[in-house]
Amino acid sequence: QQNANAESDILNQLHVLQARIENLEAINNRGLSVATELHDDSVDLPAKEGNDFPLSEFLKERRVKRRVFKKGSKGKRRHKPKIDAVHIEGTGGESYPAFPRETLSGTFHKWQYADWFFKSNADDKHFKLHFGNGTLEVMQPGLYLLYSQITLKGNGTQGYHVMRNDKDPILACYSNNMMLHEEDKTSCFTMGMFKLDKRDIISVKHISTSGVRAVFTSNASFFGLVRLGRFNKRGVVLAV
Repeated sequence: QQNANAESDILNQLHVLQARIENLEAINNRGLSVATELHDDSVDLPAKEGNDFPLSEFLKERRVKRRVFKKGSKGKRRHKPKIDAVHIEGTGGESYPAFPRETLSGTFHKWQYADWFFKSNADDKHFKLHFGNGTLEVMQPGLYLLYSQITLKGNGTQGYHVMRNDKDPILACYSNNMMLHEEDKTSCFTMGMFKLDKRDIISVKHISTSGVRAVFTSNASFFGLVRLGRFNKRGVVLAV
């Protein structure tokens, strides 16, 4: 009779425990649908000694393990934004007659890409340097920072324009060197921000078409572009 009563008490406690576990699972399922988070709940049963153990001890010792994964956090990679930029520099040499061919009409043309441009895996999707005539083609529209420096030799009035499509002088730099000697150097730097369209052509042209001497080492003469943003249909600048 005592064994039968003990078994009955154990069965009753197990029924109560099962009901509580089912209640916890129902609460968990409701939480998943509202919070859109995945909960992995488990209940560890304590070691049972003999045929009887109080339910209060079990409830005190139980542990609920939970792992939470925020929705959308798995399988997504964040890509760092890439800066579209190009730096064009002189091919080297202390000085040379800047325009040996009349067809260039005063355009500086002995340019090359900077070394880092190749190391950054850059390609013709954004910029394209035409080595034959020294022009730089813009392949993506947007708002650009444009800068330029030319180091010239000789006295007299020196200067140059940065041209867009060979007809629009969007930047200018002038220097009056009347006190300099023939072999003296002067560097002229200028910069600005401009809206450029796809296929726009950038070139650097001296204000004179003959008798110009330039220093074309990479640190003396150069120009470049940095894409700062893009324009939406309403003309508002957005980050790239």
